[in-house]
Amino acid sequence: MLPEIRKHARTTTFVNCMSWAFDAEVAAVQQGLIDFELYQTVHSMEKIAERLQGANELERLLIHPYFHAADFPFQPREPGLFRFGRISRSAPDKFGKKQLWIYETMTAPEHKQGLILGWGAEVEKKLGRPPFWIGTMPSSSLSQQAFYQFAEAVIMTTAGTENLPRVGFEAMASGSVLVVDDRGGWQLQVEDGKTGWLCKDEREFVYKASRLAHEKNEAADMRHAARQKLETTWGLNPAMESWSRVFEAWEAKRDSEGIMPRIVNVSTNRNVLTEDRPWPA
Repeated sequence: MLPEIRKHARTTTFVNCMSWAFDAEVAAVQQGLIDFELYQTVHSMEKIAERLQGANELERLLIHPYFHAADFPFQPREPGLFRFGRISRSAPDKFGKKQLWIYETMTAPEHKQGLILGWGAEVEKKLGRPPFWIGTMPSSSLSQQAFYQFAEAVIMTTAGTENLPRVGFEAMASGSVLVVDDRGGWQLQVEDGKTGWLCKDEREFVYKASRLAHEKNEAADMRHAARQKLETTWGLNPAMESWSRVFEAWEAKRDSEGIMPRIVNVSTNRNVLTEDRPWPA
């Protein structure tokens, strides 16, 4: 289908929201069927570049993403049980092997109650069965809003590197504090110790999750700081400006024949992405 589209389209663009290149994507680039690749993050762009070496006519674009926070109301938190959870697809690679150990080892001044939304047979085969105080549900069996209403904290470790997790935005909007891996897109969303916690290993997960459960005032400050960061950093205006630059790049394609490939940084927030720089060799 792509070769036929190529005959009639002014330009072709592949939008990759993952942290790896698809086989069909690599083949299309090698055949010269894709003019642009569009990315949300620099780390994803650089990771995919490892499989796209030699694509000398391919242009890379970076956008500044937008999250519509109005769909996720900020949830009040009542004293009582320490309620936490995680939400993802029910794929084993979405779960770090120490996930249940973290939940069982972390401490709280009250009883703990957990919820895993995205559980399945393959996940249980990898991790084992959770303790009785952690409920499990298949993916999409509960609305995201209902999940965040339950979970005052999202404590999750994954086996891979996340690009820019939508879960992070949803949690920030809803007032669920993120305790997540110190890598990938989480690093763009979480300011460690201010809007949530970033963790390098399972022991740091235990310490920071326990601190979150015990330090209620600090946790409340994090919830509000995360919501404010979401509104200022990932709002509509910077996203609109970045997309206007994408359209400009598409429009200019007709005049770019013979020019060396370039990276177009269409982000207005250099703390989120990066300044213009040569494509990594």
